[in-house]
Amino acid sequence: MRKNTWKKAVISALTTIVGLTFTGFLFSPTVKADNYPTQGDKALSSVNNVIAKSYTSPIQEFLTVKLYPHQFKNRNAVTLHFQNIPLLTFLDTPEHSALESATQLAFRLDKLSQQSIDANQINIGWNAKTKDYSLKFQQEELVRINKNIILPDSTRNITNDALQATNRLRRLMGNAAPLTTVEGKQVVKTDSKITAMIGVKNLRKAAQGIASWYGPGFHGRRTASGERFNQHDFTAAHRSLPFGTRVMVTNMRNGRSVVVRINDRGPHIRGRILDLSAGAARAIGVKSSGIAPISFQILGN
Repeated sequence: MRKNTWKKAVISALTTIVGLTFTGFLFSPTVKADNYPTQGDKALSSVNNVIAKSYTSPIQEFLTVKLYPHQFKNRNAVTLHFQNIPLLTFLDTPEHSALESATQLAFRLDKLSQQSIDANQINIGWNAKTKDYSLKFQQEELVRINKNIILPDSTRNITNDALQATNRLRRLMGNAAPLTTVEGKQVVKTDSKITAMIGVKNLRKAAQGIASWYGPGFHGRRTASGERFNQHDFTAAHRSLPFGTRVMVTNMRNGRSVVVRINDRGPHIRGRILDLSAGAARAIGVKSSGIAPISFQILGN
Protein backbone atom coordinates (compact mmCIF):
# COMPACT_ATOMS: atom_id res chain seq x y z
CA MET A 1 0.00 0.00 0.00
CA ARG A 2 2.79 2.38 0.92
CA LYS A 3 4.63 1.31 -2.21
CA ASN A 4 1.61 2.20 -4.39
CA THR A 5 1.17 5.51 -2.62
CA TRP A 6 4.83 6.32 -3.23
CA LYS A 7 4.55 5.42 -6.93
CA LYS A 8 1.51 7.65 -7.33
CA ALA A 9 3.36 10.54 -5.67
CA VAL A 10 6.37 10.11 -7.98
CA ILE A 11 4.15 9.90 -11.09
CA SER A 12 2.23 12.99 -9.98
CA ALA A 13 5.45 14.93 -9.42
CA LEU A 14 6.86 13.90 -12.82
CA THR A 15 3.62 14.83 -14.53
CA THR A 16 3.72 18.27 -12.95
CA ILE A 17 7.35 18.81 -13.97
CA VAL A 18 6.76 17.66 -17.56
CA GLY A 19 3.63 19.76 -17.75
CA LEU A 20 5.48 22.84 -16.60
CA THR A 21 8.29 22.11 -19.04
CA PHE A 22 5.93 21.88 -22.00
CA THR A 23 3.93 24.84 -20.81
CA GLY A 24 7.11 26.91 -20.64
CA PHE A 25 8.09 25.67 -24.08
CA LEU A 26 4.75 26.27 -25.72
CA PHE A 27 3.94 29.60 -24.14
CA SER A 28 7.34 31.19 -23.72
CA PRO A 29 7.61 34.79 -24.95
CA THR A 30 8.62 35.30 -28.55
CA VAL A 31 12.38 35.52 -28.82
CA LYS A 32 13.55 38.58 -30.71
CA ALA A 33 15.35 38.01 -33.96
CA ASP A 34 18.36 40.04 -35.03
CA ASN A 35 17.66 43.73 -34.47
CA TYR A 36 16.39 45.59 -37.49
CA PRO A 37 17.63 46.78 -39.86
CA THR A 38 20.96 45.02 -40.39
CA GLN A 39 23.75 47.34 -41.18
CA GLY A 40 26.63 44.93 -41.21
CA ASP A 41 24.25 43.06 -38.88
CA LYS A 42 24.40 45.81 -36.27
CA ALA A 43 21.43 46.81 -34.16
CA LEU A 44 19.98 50.17 -35.06
CA SER A 45 18.41 52.72 -32.76
CA SER A 46 15.40 54.79 -33.81
CA VAL A 47 17.25 57.93 -34.80
CA ASN A 48 17.04 60.19 -37.81
CA ASN A 49 16.13 58.14 -40.88
CA VAL A 50 15.95 54.71 -39.24
CA ILE A 51 12.47 53.28 -39.41
CA ALA A 52 12.29 50.97 -36.39
CA LYS A 53 14.30 49.94 -33.37
CA SER A 54 13.83 46.20 -33.60
CA TYR A 55 11.72 43.41 -34.94
CA THR A 56 10.33 40.29 -33.40
CA SER A 57 10.69 37.02 -35.30
CA PRO A 58 9.64 37.24 -38.95
CA ILE A 59 5.91 36.86 -39.56
CA GLN A 60 6.62 34.91 -42.77
CA GLU A 61 9.69 33.24 -44.24
CA PHE A 62 10.18 32.33 -47.89
CA LEU A 63 13.13 30.80 -49.73
CA THR A 64 15.02 34.08 -50.04
CA VAL A 65 12.75 36.51 -48.20
CA LYS A 66 11.76 37.25 -44.61
CA LEU A 67 8.95 39.62 -43.64
CA TYR A 68 9.23 41.50 -40.36
CA PRO A 69 6.19 43.31 -38.88
CA HIS A 70 6.55 46.52 -36.83
CA GLN A 71 5.04 49.94 -36.28
CA PHE A 72 6.06 53.10 -38.12
CA LYS A 73 4.50 56.43 -37.08
CA ASN A 74 1.49 54.61 -35.61
CA ARG A 75 0.97 52.62 -38.79
CA ASN A 76 1.31 48.89 -39.35
CA ALA A 77 4.42 48.19 -41.37
CA VAL A 78 6.25 45.18 -42.80
CA THR A 79 9.88 45.28 -43.87
CA LEU A 80 10.99 42.82 -46.51
CA HIS A 81 14.49 41.38 -46.15
CA PHE A 82 15.91 39.77 -49.30
CA GLN A 83 18.84 37.45 -48.60
CA ASN A 84 18.89 38.93 -45.07
CA ILE A 85 19.33 42.49 -46.37
CA PRO A 86 16.52 45.03 -45.76
CA LEU A 87 15.08 45.95 -49.16
CA LEU A 88 11.75 47.77 -48.73
CA THR A 89 9.30 48.72 -46.00
CA PHE A 90 5.57 48.49 -46.75
CA LEU A 91 3.03 50.62 -44.89
CA ASP A 92 -0.66 49.91 -44.44
CA THR A 93 -3.03 51.90 -46.67
CA PRO A 94 -6.85 51.94 -46.81
CA GLU A 95 -6.64 49.94 -50.05
CA HIS A 96 -3.93 47.40 -49.21
CA SER A 97 -2.40 45.88 -46.10
CA ALA A 98 1.36 46.09 -45.73
CA LEU A 99 1.57 42.32 -45.33
CA GLU A 100 -0.44 41.67 -48.49
CA SER A 101 1.77 43.95 -50.58
CA ALA A 102 5.01 42.60 -49.10
CA THR A 103 3.89 38.99 -49.63
CA GLN A 104 3.20 39.60 -53.32
CA LEU A 105 6.74 40.89 -53.85
CA ALA A 106 8.20 38.07 -51.74
CA PHE A 107 6.66 35.40 -53.99
CA ARG A 108 7.96 37.16 -57.11
CA LEU A 109 11.50 37.56 -55.74
CA ASP A 110 11.59 33.90 -54.73
CA LYS A 111 10.58 32.91 -58.26
CA LEU A 112 13.14 35.20 -59.91
CA SER A 113 15.93 34.00 -57.62
CA GLN A 114 15.40 30.43 -58.88
CA GLN A 115 15.65 31.44 -62.54
CA SER A 116 19.27 32.66 -62.71
CA ILE A 117 18.14 35.95 -64.22
CA ASP A 118 20.33 38.69 -65.67
CA ALA A 119 20.34 41.28 -62.88
CA ASN A 120 21.21 43.97 -65.42
CA GLN A 121 17.58 43.78 -66.52
CA ILE A 122 16.40 45.09 -63.14
CA ASN A 123 15.66 48.79 -63.61
CA ILE A 124 13.88 51.73 -62.01
CA GLY A 125 11.71 54.24 -63.80
CA TRP A 126 9.70 57.36 -62.97
CA ASN A 127 5.94 57.19 -63.58
CA ALA A 128 4.79 60.74 -64.27
CA LYS A 129 1.10 59.80 -64.08
CA THR A 130 1.19 58.13 -60.67
CA LYS A 131 4.06 60.28 -59.39
CA ASP A 132 6.05 57.34 -58.08
CA TYR A 133 8.87 54.97 -59.07
CA SER A 134 8.41 51.64 -60.80
CA LEU A 135 10.96 48.92 -60.03
CA LYS A 136 10.92 46.47 -62.92
CA PHE A 137 12.47 43.26 -64.17
CA GLN A 138 12.53 43.57 -67.96
CA GLN A 139 9.08 45.07 -68.65
CA GLU A 140 7.35 43.55 -65.62
CA GLU A 141 6.66 45.87 -62.70
CA LEU A 142 7.74 44.24 -59.44
CA VAL A 143 6.80 47.04 -57.05
CA ARG A 144 6.21 50.78 -56.87
CA ILE A 145 8.30 52.94 -54.57
CA ASN A 146 6.39 55.86 -53.09
CA LYS A 147 5.33 57.32 -49.73
CA ASN A 148 3.80 53.95 -48.71
CA ILE A 149 6.59 51.67 -49.96
CA ILE A 150 9.92 53.08 -48.85
CA LEU A 151 13.59 52.32 -48.33
CA PRO A 152 14.16 51.09 -44.73
CA ASP A 153 17.33 53.17 -44.28
CA SER A 154 16.02 56.26 -46.07
CA THR A 155 18.36 58.95 -47.34
CA ARG A 156 15.46 61.45 -47.10
CA ASN A 157 15.51 61.76 -50.90
CA ILE A 158 12.97 59.51 -52.61
CA THR A 159 14.89 59.42 -55.91
CA ASN A 160 18.05 58.31 -54.14
CA ASP A 161 16.02 55.82 -52.12
CA ALA A 162 14.52 54.33 -55.29
CA LEU A 163 17.99 54.00 -56.82
CA GLN A 164 19.42 52.43 -53.66
CA ALA A 165 16.64 49.84 -53.44
CA THR A 166 17.10 48.99 -57.12
CA ASN A 167 20.89 48.75 -56.87
CA ARG A 168 20.62 46.65 -53.74
CA LEU A 169 18.39 44.17 -55.60
CA ARG A 170 20.66 44.23 -58.68
CA ARG A 171 23.67 43.40 -56.51
CA LEU A 172 21.94 40.63 -54.59
CA MET A 173 20.38 39.08 -57.69
CA GLY A 174 23.62 38.92 -59.66
CA ASN A 175 26.21 41.57 -58.83
CA ALA A 176 25.01 43.91 -61.58
CA ALA A 177 26.66 47.33 -61.73
CA PRO A 178 24.76 50.08 -59.88
CA LEU A 179 22.53 52.50 -61.76
CA THR A 180 23.13 56.23 -61.43
CA THR A 181 19.94 57.60 -63.00
CA VAL A 182 16.22 56.89 -62.95
CA GLU A 183 14.62 56.29 -66.34
CA GLY A 184 12.13 59.02 -67.23
CA LYS A 185 13.14 61.29 -64.35
CA GLN A 186 14.01 64.77 -65.57
CA VAL A 187 17.10 66.37 -64.10
CA VAL A 188 16.49 69.96 -63.04
CA LYS A 189 19.33 72.09 -64.35
CA THR A 190 20.71 74.67 -61.96
CA ASP A 191 23.54 77.13 -62.00
CA SER A 192 26.74 75.15 -61.36
CA LYS A 193 28.15 77.85 -59.06
CA ILE A 194 25.03 77.80 -56.88
CA THR A 195 25.09 74.00 -56.77
CA ALA A 196 28.76 74.03 -55.79
CA MET A 197 28.13 76.57 -53.02
CA ILE A 198 25.24 74.51 -51.62
CA GLY A 199 27.43 71.39 -51.71
CA VAL A 200 30.26 73.07 -49.83
CA LYS A 201 27.87 74.53 -47.25
CA ASN A 202 26.29 71.13 -46.55
CA LEU A 203 29.67 69.40 -46.50
CA ARG A 204 31.10 71.85 -43.96
CA LYS A 205 28.07 71.43 -41.77
CA ALA A 206 28.54 67.66 -41.62
CA ALA A 207 32.32 67.49 -41.91
CA GLN A 208 33.07 67.33 -38.19
CA GLY A 209 31.69 65.14 -35.46
CA ILE A 210 32.21 62.00 -33.41
CA ALA A 211 33.29 58.71 -34.98
CA SER A 212 33.03 55.25 -33.47
CA TRP A 213 34.13 51.84 -34.76
CA TYR A 214 32.92 48.24 -35.09
CA GLY A 215 34.70 45.00 -35.86
CA PRO A 216 35.01 41.43 -34.53
CA GLY A 217 31.33 40.72 -33.85
CA PHE A 218 30.40 41.64 -37.43
CA HIS A 219 33.39 40.25 -39.36
CA GLY A 220 32.20 38.22 -42.36
CA ARG A 221 28.59 39.31 -42.10
CA ARG A 222 26.64 41.21 -44.75
CA THR A 223 26.75 44.99 -44.78
CA ALA A 224 23.87 47.16 -45.99
CA SER A 225 25.55 47.34 -49.41
CA GLY A 226 25.37 43.55 -49.69
CA GLU A 227 29.10 42.87 -49.49
CA ARG A 228 30.77 40.96 -46.65
CA PHE A 229 32.18 43.06 -43.84
CA ASN A 230 35.95 42.74 -43.39
CA GLN A 231 37.04 44.42 -40.16
CA HIS A 232 40.59 44.77 -41.50
CA ASP A 233 39.61 46.72 -44.63
CA PHE A 234 39.51 50.51 -44.57
CA THR A 235 35.74 50.95 -44.76
CA ALA A 236 33.08 52.89 -42.88
CA ALA A 237 29.35 53.24 -42.33
CA HIS A 238 27.52 56.49 -43.01
CA ARG A 239 23.80 57.22 -42.86
CA SER A 240 23.33 58.55 -46.39
CA LEU A 241 26.53 58.81 -48.49
CA PRO A 242 26.33 56.55 -51.58
CA PHE A 243 28.01 53.18 -51.29
CA GLY A 244 31.51 53.30 -52.79
CA THR A 245 32.15 56.92 -51.79
CA ARG A 246 35.73 57.45 -50.64
CA VAL A 247 36.18 59.66 -47.59
CA MET A 248 39.36 60.94 -45.95
CA VAL A 249 38.92 60.81 -42.17
CA THR A 250 41.17 62.72 -39.78
CA ASN A 251 41.41 62.17 -36.03
CA MET A 252 41.32 65.70 -34.63
CA ARG A 253 43.15 64.59 -31.47
CA ASN A 254 46.34 63.45 -33.21
CA GLY A 255 46.06 64.63 -36.83
CA ARG A 256 46.31 61.12 -38.28
CA SER A 257 44.25 60.43 -41.43
CA VAL A 258 42.95 57.44 -43.37
CA VAL A 259 40.93 57.07 -46.58
CA VAL A 260 37.92 54.78 -46.20
CA ARG A 261 35.20 53.51 -48.52
CA ILE A 262 31.53 53.73 -47.51
CA ASN A 263 29.95 50.27 -47.68
CA ASP A 264 27.49 50.25 -44.77
CA ARG A 265 24.82 52.30 -43.00
CA GLY A 266 25.41 53.82 -39.59
CA PRO A 267 26.28 54.88 -36.99
CA HIS A 268 22.91 54.73 -35.29
CA ILE A 269 23.64 56.44 -32.01
CA ARG A 270 22.69 60.07 -31.72
CA GLY A 271 25.61 62.47 -32.10
CA ARG A 272 27.89 60.19 -34.12
CA ILE A 273 28.51 60.73 -37.84
CA LEU A 274 30.76 57.85 -38.92
CA ASP A 275 31.31 54.22 -37.92
CA LEU A 276 34.80 53.04 -38.89
CA SER A 277 35.97 49.49 -39.46
CA ALA A 278 38.39 48.19 -36.85
CA GLY A 279 41.29 48.49 -39.32
CA ALA A 280 40.53 52.12 -40.16
CA ALA A 281 39.98 52.99 -36.49
CA ARG A 282 43.31 51.45 -35.56
CA ALA A 283 45.10 53.39 -38.31
CA ILE A 284 44.13 56.77 -36.87
CA GLY A 285 44.10 55.89 -33.18
CA VAL A 286 40.35 55.63 -32.60
CA LYS A 287 40.24 51.94 -31.73
CA SER A 288 41.77 52.29 -28.28
CA SER A 289 39.59 55.22 -27.25
CA GLY A 290 36.36 53.82 -28.74
CA ILE A 291 35.19 57.18 -30.05
CA ALA A 292 36.99 60.34 -31.16
CA PRO A 293 36.30 63.74 -32.71
CA ILE A 294 36.98 63.56 -36.44
CA SER A 295 36.72 65.62 -39.59
CA PHE A 296 36.13 64.09 -42.98
CA GLN A 297 36.43 65.15 -46.60
CA ILE A 298 34.55 63.48 -49.46
CA LEU A 299 36.98 62.45 -52.22
CA GLY A 300 34.46 60.92 -54.63
CA ASN A 301 33.92 57.37 -55.93
